[in-house]
Amino acid sequence: MNVICYKRVSTDDQADRGFSLQHQENMLKQFCQLHNHNVVGIYTEDYSAKDFDRPEWKKIMLFIKRNRGLVNMILCLRWDRYSRNLYDSLTMNKTLAKLGVVVTTIEQPLDLSNPDSKLLLNLYLTLPEIENDKNSIRTTEGSRRARIEGCWTGQAPKGYINYRDDKKSTLRPSPDAPLIVQAFERVATGAYSVDQVRKWLNGQGVPICKQVFLNTIRNPVYIGKIYVKPWKDQPSQISIGLHPPLISEEVFHKANEVLDGKKRNMKFHDDKSDIYPLKGFLKCPVHGTSLTAYACKSHTGKLHHYYLCAQDRCKQRHRVKDVHQSIEDMLSDITISAHTLNLYKSMLERIFDREDHQRKDEITRVKGEITKIESRKTNLDERFLDNEITSQDYHSMKEKVDKDMVHLRVKLNNLMDQKSPYKTYINKTIPMLNNIAEYYRSSNGETKKKILSCIFSEKIVLEKGRVATFSFTTPVRVLIQSVKVLEEGKIKQEVENDLLSCLAPLSVESCNRFSQLCWI
Repeated sequence: MNVICYKRVSTDDQADRGFSLQHQENMLKQFCQLHNHNVVGIYTEDYSAKDFDRPEWKKIMLFIKRNRGLVNMILCLRWDRYSRNLYDSLTMNKTLAKLGVVVTTIEQPLDLSNPDSKLLLNLYLTLPEIENDKNSIRTTEGSRRARIEGCWTGQAPKGYINYRDDKKSTLRPSPDAPLIVQAFERVATGAYSVDQVRKWLNGQGVPICKQVFLNTIRNPVYIGKIYVKPWKDQPSQISIGLHPPLISEEVFHKANEVLDGKKRNMKFHDDKSDIYPLKGFLKCPVHGTSLTAYACKSHTGKLHHYYLCAQDRCKQRHRVKDVHQSIEDMLSDITISAHTLNLYKSMLERIFDREDHQRKDEITRVKGEITKIESRKTNLDERFLDNEITSQDYHSMKEKVDKDMVHLRVKLNNLMDQKSPYKTYINKTIPMLNNIAEYYRSSNGETKKKILSCIFSEKIVLEKGRVATFSFTTPVRVLIQSVKVLEEGKIKQEVENDLLSCLAPLSVESCNRFSQLCWI
């Protein structure tokens, strides 16, 4: 008979109880020699028997399936070496029986073909399961009691290492502890997003995923306390740990308030566009990321606002007051006099009227088609009244004529209803440009953002609090070029020709974008 010998020991088993791997192997080999069994393989497991999700057992099942008919028996020392779960054991026995394999033990042999043996089998399998459940309860109770006394059970969190002090399991700071402290302090300021701090930690050589980092910020172990889970009728509690804290309770609570969006004096859910209207329009020339904004107090207690780069050790930091003044100065530079705007407007009206000839020609053509259809319909009615065509032909031709008429009228209505974006641009947007800087200065933060999105096509780069690099949208570039043409003092026809050349990039989409100003 071909036999697989299976020996197992877990961390809960003790050698003095007869569970040593060497003892099991000796007994299994002697049994096979005595009964002339051929040992196909010996598998050693160092895993709990609470289920069959074990590495070596999976290898056994794979071997049996690949070599169907080769193995006749799996031999163990006792049934608790085989499993400590009654239901899983019975299910596995049925699976093995279909493969032609029987499980038996040396110290608790059973003839599974005898129905009476099922009672003893259930007993042999249930007793280890009961023992396993008792061990689990004792382990949980012991771990909970140790935590209440301030001991740490389990793997050390980031910033600590496991340590035994006077036979008690506790923690002590690891080399990564200063970085964890900095991470808490950064989160507590509210100037960085939680994920920015996490990525910063990763960059410093402390790999940590999103969920683990969130759990880290919420873990009271860093202030020298230990969370004890509820157990049965006993509620959860916080105990004083034997380990040293890494951070103060003030920093811990501030960091958690930021995490929950409830940090005092930091209105995360309020609109800060009135304070920082340029947030989202500025970028760091070094890292290419958007500048964020925050406020801090000086040693005199005065509050200062800044636009800054959130990347570690980046020196991009600009006073909000200086940046806002620089933007207003730039808007003043593109402010146009009323005289020039009126001239610009009149020129545009004539040019756009000429450019609109295609739509007007199409309207004329459609109206002519409608006149022809109406004449055709009248002629058809006359021929029917004069009995020149049959009733069937009349209705057939009239249906086609009516359909063509409906189609043409719909087309004409659409052409008549078309509103040129240039009209909105001329009548509503251009007059606003007479004093765009003052209009911007007196607007609220949300309106300022809309104005900026219509004027700048890319994010602005700052240098020493002043605008260094920027890019206007197409309508603004066209406007500036056009104003230069108007102010050169040329004769009317030359101005009009040059102005038409400048307006070439001013597409319908560009006008629509810039005309958003009239809805602000």
